[in-house]
Amino acid sequence: MKNFLKNKIASFFIVVSALCFLASCSQVIVGGATSTSMVIVQERSSKQAAIDILIKAKIEEAMFSNDYDKLFSKVRVIVYEGRVLLVGTVIEESIKETANQISWNTKNVKEVANYITIGKNDLIDYFKDTRISLELRAKMLADKKVSEVNFSVTTENRILYLVGVAQNNKELNKVIEHASNIAGVKKIVNLIELKDLKDE
Repeated sequence: MKNFLKNKIASFFIVVSALCFLASCSQVIVGGATSTSMVIVQERSSKQAAIDILIKAKIEEAMFSNDYDKLFSKVRVIVYEGRVLLVGTVIEESIKETANQISWNTKNVKEVANYITIGKNDLIDYFKDTRISLELRAKMLADKKVSEVNFSVTTENRILYLVGVAQNNKELNKVIEHASNIAGVKKIVNLIELKDLKDE
């Protein structure tokens, strides 16, 4: 009965993701923090956005089925243009490797950046990390020179991870500048691609 329930809930992730896309091709879930944005203003196509949603859903379903407590509940998955970012804190190296294998075994995945750390987190760490991510999003939204919809951000142990596509070096530098000015950030991991280089 327990396995049946897990499978039903896991399948729910794919169904919800598919419905989000089918219900409105102009709106999708972007990044680890669920935010709704217009695909038409994104640097990635609506087709790629839909593929990314399914990649994320399949990885999360596999993690859920593998181990809810030690894997699924501890690891965040961000997917942008087939590039997977894994961020979280787990108790064993083997769990980190399992997340890595699940991601690489998922169809349409081009790259996996595994930044999962080994250790423990508490509620205070969670609130600090959440505050950092929310503050950066607020800064990007308020900046007319930054297209916030093209970026996904997440924070773990005060390390700020940036994913997405910048239109040019100027926009990239603005995002980095905003991230650098947030109190409590220990390190910035920049995984943002430049649109000009990506299109070559």
